[in-house]
Amino acid sequence: MHKKVILSQILNYIIITFLIVIAYFPTFSGEFILDDNALVKNNPFIKESHSIAAYFSQEDGIVDQRDLGDYHSGYYRPIINMTYRIDYKLWGMNATGFRVTNVVLHILCCLLLLKFISFLMDRQIAFWITVIFALHPVNTESVSFIAARNNIIVTLFILGSLLLYIIAWEKKKYSDYIVSVILFVGAIFSKEFGLMLIPLFFIYQRTLAKQRYGFLKELISYIPFIAISLFYLLLRKGVTDSLLTSSNIENIWSRIFFAPFIILYNLKIILLPHGLHFIFLKYPANIFNWYATISFLLFLLICLILWKVKKSKLFIFSIMAFLICIFPTLNIIPTPSVSLIGIRWLYVSIGFLLIGVGILIQKAIVARRNLAISILIVVIAYFGIYTHILNRGLWHDDNTLIKQEVLGFDNYLFASDMAEIYFNNKEYQEAERYFKIAIEKFPYQAFSYINLSALLTETGRPGDAITLLDKAKGLVMTHHQQAEWCNNIGTALLQMGKKEQGLKYLEKAVVYAPDEPIFWANLGGAYGMIGDYQNSIAALKKGLDVSPASVQLWINLALSYINMKDYKEAVSILESLPEKERKGNVEVLRLLKLAREGLQSQETDLGISIE
Repeated sequence: MHKKVILSQILNYIIITFLIVIAYFPTFSGEFILDDNALVKNNPFIKESHSIAAYFSQEDGIVDQRDLGDYHSGYYRPIINMTYRIDYKLWGMNATGFRVTNVVLHILCCLLLLKFISFLMDRQIAFWITVIFALHPVNTESVSFIAARNNIIVTLFILGSLLLYIIAWEKKKYSDYIVSVILFVGAIFSKEFGLMLIPLFFIYQRTLAKQRYGFLKELISYIPFIAISLFYLLLRKGVTDSLLTSSNIENIWSRIFFAPFIILYNLKIILLPHGLHFIFLKYPANIFNWYATISFLLFLLICLILWKVKKSKLFIFSIMAFLICIFPTLNIIPTPSVSLIGIRWLYVSIGFLLIGVGILIQKAIVARRNLAISILIVVIAYFGIYTHILNRGLWHDDNTLIKQEVLGFDNYLFASDMAEIYFNNKEYQEAERYFKIAIEKFPYQAFSYINLSALLTETGRPGDAITLLDKAKGLVMTHHQQAEWCNNIGTALLQMGKKEQGLKYLEKAVVYAPDEPIFWANLGGAYGMIGDYQNSIAALKKGLDVSPASVQLWINLALSYINMKDYKEAVSILESLPEKERKGNVEVLRLLKLAREGLQSQETDLGISIE
């Protein structure tokens, strides 16, 4: 390769990397958000060493091994869990480190996209397209949301596998073909979107293939990919209990009819990105909805335009590849997601759509070079600034995101999370309102019932809490949610004076979640309420074995000793707490004063009896 070309490529790489770092700089100070907490921060699986086989038998999103087989997320992405484990080894449980990894992966993906598009069209046009992709605000969710990195990684594998398949086919380089197969394995075990590589190969053969070796040879080239796909589906079925989705296929014709509605909505987000957020979209109320009808007509118009420009093979490849990559999100095969739209899902497909945009850019530059480049610079500047703003605000931390979603976008998908913010701030009226909205909108989600019951108990309405928990009894719950359900109903019964009944539920709570200190604290406190201080102390010590740093357990333990009039032990326990915990906790100070006074009284009584 000519030295000037190499230098030009290196310069392009540097510019793309620099622009990404500037646009995504605010993400480095961000926190774990949304599913990051369950899948990364609180996921014990990634904090421990496992065999390779263990990763391939782990369902994504099932962090409690006891839930395996009873509860399904529908997600199977073993390679993603491996990357979390590597991050944990590198950074510890530090959100900045995980976010740095996401940005590095995004840079690598952009450089590979540049390589891929340069293989198909003019290198300078490929550079413009890659910069647009690199800074496109739609991609911010995949990059800044740690749990969405599966979209970046599957895109890396898809681009690499497709590029090497094309090179192998055109130049008969069998070593590249083998690597393409290996990368395909990486793609499907990163995300089910990887299965779309086979139809991408087929579309390439119909549109761009320069070498024709006959359909039989083409079919043979698919065999390893098909065989691996079948193995993947069987393995996935064994782990998640479903081939592709945890949902049943219902109303298939309705889903097909509304597919153009979803496609057009996604195109609007890509081509006119504004007001981006964690979009929650449901189907229109009926097939005669005006928006759905217009979407269907526009889709037919696009199909007609594609027919008219069918001689532009690269443009046809671009649009068909986009539709293939977006197919898993059209809900024709139902997804486990509650929304029909997720901007993170578009990461895989945007690059292919931009190839078609690149053809239009190339024509515009030929016709009016200065005007076209000026418009490109303005668009790229808008994308870069918008991406920077989204990273500084929306995707930065949970509280900011949730407040913007609920208060700014009326997105009640986060109503329960908004309620928890109010609850933690003791704004009970607002918290109750949003919990009720969450239950109304998503009546099948047990955690909203559980959290609202805690609020009702705390505000002196234990009877209402028990009635609410009875409604949630038949809902699907994880072991931890079952523990919370038992804990909350037990606490409510205790408040109503039904101590024996409440105690039984609190005992069940620690069986479901033996690693949760607050449940042991509540159980110990309940034993203390009925005067069974020996069992109270035993329960609290078991909790301390699990969580020795839990101040509430130490407080309850000291209280049990005070009730037993063992003031010396109570004083010893409370004084052993770190000074910061003693001086900053009103309850600790109150109990310490009470224990010291009791001890002093005992010593005085002992002195009088000796005389």
